[in-house]
Amino acid sequence: MKFIKLLLITMTIFMMNSVYAIQYKFVAMDNSIYTKMCVLAGNNEQKALKTALRRHEHSPRSLANTTFCNGLIIANFAYKYQANMTYDYLKKYTHSRHVDKATKVSIQDVITRTTENKSTEEIILVYVGY
Repeated sequence: MKFIKLLLITMTIFMMNSVYAIQYKFVAMDNSIYTKMCVLAGNNEQKALKTALRRHEHSPRSLANTTFCNGLIIANFAYKYQANMTYDYLKKYTHSRHVDKATKVSIQDVITRTTENKSTEEIILVYVGY
């Protein structure tokens, strides 16, 4: 009986954390390869990003240090939007002076994160490109 109660409490805690998930949707403003790489990085599509970097005429290291997405180096852009797989991949090619080392902590009250229509997921559009 105690096991079932513990299991229910654990499941409730995990569900509470996932209820208020923020989902980012990236919209390309142009058809350039750099914009496509930014969208792939933001969407956490590591395999497609690797393919795009390999097919480009410049090296992945060069692209990781010269590609800007909405004013940020592509690795920092991935980090900002919690695209951890692409961030980890790009970080190894990005020069240490470009990697954002500042720890960002924010504390929000869970009760204030409800939306007007009481939806469980908030979708934020991010426009990438020129």
